[in-house]
Amino acid sequence: MSAGRLSVIGLLLGTLAASPRAAGGMEPELAAPRWEFAPEVSYFRYVEPGIMKDSGVLYGVAGSHTRYRQDKLLRVEAGLAFGYVDYEGALIDGTPYTMKGCRDFLVNLRALCGRLGQTGGWDRQLYAGLGYRALIDDSTQDPAGYVRMSNYFYAPLGLKVYHNLAGGWQVALGGELDLLLLGVQISDVSEDGTVTNVQWPGFGVRASVEVRRRTLATDLALAPFVQYWWVEESSTSSDGWYEPRNNTLQYGVSLIWRF
Repeated sequence: MSAGRLSVIGLLLGTLAASPRAAGGMEPELAAPRWEFAPEVSYFRYVEPGIMKDSGVLYGVAGSHTRYRQDKLLRVEAGLAFGYVDYEGALIDGTPYTMKGCRDFLVNLRALCGRLGQTGGWDRQLYAGLGYRALIDDSTQDPAGYVRMSNYFYAPLGLKVYHNLAGGWQVALGGELDLLLLGVQISDVSEDGTVTNVQWPGFGVRASVEVRRRTLATDLALAPFVQYWWVEESSTSSDGWYEPRNNTLQYGVSLIWRF
């Protein structure tokens, strides 16, 4: 074989060795920068055990941008959801009380970094980062209502795995643990102004499944998900207000358009 041919073959082998698939074991379609846009609908329930419950349906939209460099990824995410929830609980004096049509806004912002790889035919993404979650509950439509803002600063740690099927189909499984770094509750319940309480410790868990169909024209996925948060009782403010131990359950489905 001529020296020229050996040189060309060597160049091709060197290129393959430096490719994202060889470096990280990932599928080629994961190597390009990607945007995602995802409308979603979910059931939302916030509970302070033995005290109160908020529940209702939220409608939202999420977006993200991911960049890949060999076997590494950087990802930013943002989401906003809105809906009306019903309150079941009691007044300060213990009288049972209900409120209908409380307005809830849920905001999520995250910055993630991670690594890509492959195990047994499954592509994987292992990631960590920082997140911010804000829940604004506005019940001022009722005479006994007020505005409350719950802020969570947390560290997500997650794993997502993908498997390609025949005919352009793909299935993905995701799991995530969220460690609460700081919870700050701001409530407009005092005549002297707002009350601020700090909550810690706490954690969240999230699981999801994606069924994706890729063609030359579209890249769409249907993705059921479930999210759970548990947060310990807060500190007590100088005027005696505190936030009880609570948990939040949210489950729904997203329609993800990737481009």
